[in-house]
Amino acid sequence: MTCKLSLKQDAFVKAYLLNGGNATKAAISAGYSEKTAKVIGSENLIKPNIAKAIKAHQKMTDEAFVMSKLEKLKTLEKIIDESIRIDEEKGILNATAAIAAIKVHNEMQGDYEPIKATTEVELFQSLGARLTNGSKR
Repeated sequence: MTCKLSLKQDAFVKAYLLNGGNATKAAISAGYSEKTAKVIGSENLIKPNIAKAIKAHQKMTDEAFVMSKLEKLKTLEKIIDESIRIDEEKGILNATAAIAAIKVHNEMQGDYEPIKATTEVELFQSLGARLTNGSKR
């Protein structure tokens, strides 16, 4: 981080991020007086170097979350690939694990709606009925 902070300011930033964004509690944790903590906390939030440090920490946290989500998705994809591998004698090795991994993968991607599977037979029957509608051959 390129923001120059005093020790108290650095402690304030860390306490602010850890306590969920309460500036007064962060000021007290950083060593400021309880009597002036509310004012100091508010003032600290508008100081450019402190605001920049808070944003930088939040960005790092967001990037770490995104990476961990991508890693989880990649792991689920590996589980799916391995689980649906077909053994000549046993068939699909672990269909239950594959289905569970696909479900979790879909949930992480925001796909909650089940997909309605339509077989080719149903499509051909539907198409055939429409093409021969009214025909008495």
